[in-house]
Amino acid sequence: MTTYVLVAYDISDNRRRFEAAERLKGMGFVRLQKSLYIARGGSALAKDAYRALLRIIDRSTDSVFVAVVPGESFEKALTYGLQSSVGEERSRIL
Repeated sequence: MTTYVLVAYDISDNRRRFEAAERLKGMGFVRLQKSLYIARGGSALAKDAYRALLRIIDRSTDSVFVAVVPGESFEKALTYGLQSSVGEERSRIL
């Protein structure tokens, strides 16, 4: 079964936020929204992303959420909004 790693963050500092985005992209993640990324992978990738972000964030002000989700859940996700790239990015990941 295909699984995906979903990463969301709330990082207050622009430099750290940019660094986090670049690091995730370098790990194969695709941006779905400003602070929401997804990549095909499992628990190993989730742990790697989590550890990478912990080295970047300020633990007193920032937060990170990392989850492994079944492919079926992602494929059935409903999307709507101004960011039409969500649908385009979804097709790139699948």
